[in-house]
Amino acid sequence: MKKRLSIIALFASLLALALASVSFAAGAFPEKNLKIIVPFAPGGGVDVSCRLMAEVAEKHLGGKKIIVENMPGGGAVIGQTFVARAKPDGYTLLAYTSSVVSNPMTKTTTYDHKSFKTVAMYCFDPEILVVPADSPYKTLKEFLNAAKSSEISLATPGHSTSHHIASLVLEAFIGVKFGYVHNESAAMQAQQILGGHVDSAMMALGETVGYINDGSMRPLGMMTLGRDADFPEIATFSEEGIDIEWGAFRGLAVPDGTPDDVVKQLDELFAKIINDPEYGEKMKKSGFPVVYKGAEDFSAYVDDVAAALVKIIPALNR
Repeated sequence: MKKRLSIIALFASLLALALASVSFAAGAFPEKNLKIIVPFAPGGGVDVSCRLMAEVAEKHLGGKKIIVENMPGGGAVIGQTFVARAKPDGYTLLAYTSSVVSNPMTKTTTYDHKSFKTVAMYCFDPEILVVPADSPYKTLKEFLNAAKSSEISLATPGHSTSHHIASLVLEAFIGVKFGYVHNESAAMQAQQILGGHVDSAMMALGETVGYINDGSMRPLGMMTLGRDADFPEIATFSEEGIDIEWGAFRGLAVPDGTPDDVVKQLDELFAKIINDPEYGEKMKKSGFPVVYKGAEDFSAYVDDVAAALVKIIPALNR
């Protein structure tokens, strides 16, 4: 009997150790570096904000790192497809923007926005209309009046991106048609503007701050209902009777098959990183407003954006 009890006690001890080991492993996530796939070329707002996140993340990752990898092409389709097909273990994340929603609506893709599980939103960057520093258009009113009488060229970072969609919304609102020059990134947009190759560009505020500050770009209007507290000198479209509030959301997501418990751990991890004062300060200096939403709230927000985009699809497919 004693021998039997000893065997039972030994088995219980081994089981307890095994459970403790499993518990420890579960709490040790991540066990290796995380990778964020940015489906755009280097230098744009998505790329820069993710790299700032990677700088701050190390103190929250227990010795691990976030590696940012650019995978541009196809208006972000190449990088988005890669992550949709990636191993759903939580280690490969997508820099998730509205193009994840709009691309499947306007192009042939093997995914849609439901092919991903959202982790966190970290930024909402309002749209801003900019022109070259030597542009004849000094004010938003002058630009809008000119657009009604002649076709003005306008650069975007790609067809069906949030910037393109914002321009289409503006077209519909004032009854004009722009001459679009679609690029692969915000950096290429900037080159088009700075080189005087286009009349204007629709960009995110954070992507233009440096150029506005050094005087190489002139901001004409921001798509917010009130003036931005940090940039009170920039007029809004609403001041011209155009009540459009639009911008680029930026967040993170993983493949749909990722286990819920892993998504929860990522949600908690990135809440700490995004809400870290150091990250907030870095983002502010770069002109990117930090707007945080957790996994559940971000998912609901994306569903709302998808519902709104369905109404704009006819214009996107022209």
